[in-house]
Amino acid sequence: MNDEEFDKYLEDACDELDQKYQVLVDEFGFGGHDNFVIEYENQSLMFFDKEKPVVAATILPVASHIPEKESLVWFWSNRNLPDAVRDHSSAVKKLYDVTGYEVFNNPSVECDESMAWEIAAMACKCLEAKGVYRISQGNMHSYVLITEVRHYG
Repeated sequence: MNDEEFDKYLEDACDELDQKYQVLVDEFGFGGHDNFVIEYENQSLMFFDKEKPVVAATILPVASHIPEKESLVWFWSNRNLPDAVRDHSSAVKKLYDVTGYEVFNNPSVECDESMAWEIAAMACKCLEAKGVYRISQGNMHSYVLITEVRHYG
């Protein structure tokens, strides 16, 4: 993929992510629930209203980003995570196969928050996910793909 093709892929991925996220908001209330529980090992993201589960999603972890350090670490390269999580998240390596860009093959990437979203958008497009969810954990953000989503119950 040359630079022009990459720019087009990135633009398409960001446009698609905007549309996909709007569906998640409209149909499943993403961004409006009281609480959520994420279980990386079970590939699960559950949303609650008060204490009632209302939406269940299957996830594929992409990367964690620390804005102050402008550092993104792929879940597949994070040795602090269980092997099952790392193995599952290695699906995002397909971005390297599609683009040929080394940034998708390196264990970490220097990037700002905007670029972290762009990387998540490209992973979403590449793996045909239903959207991306960003989880804030202190000074870190984790990006996960939503691969399946349904109303609970």
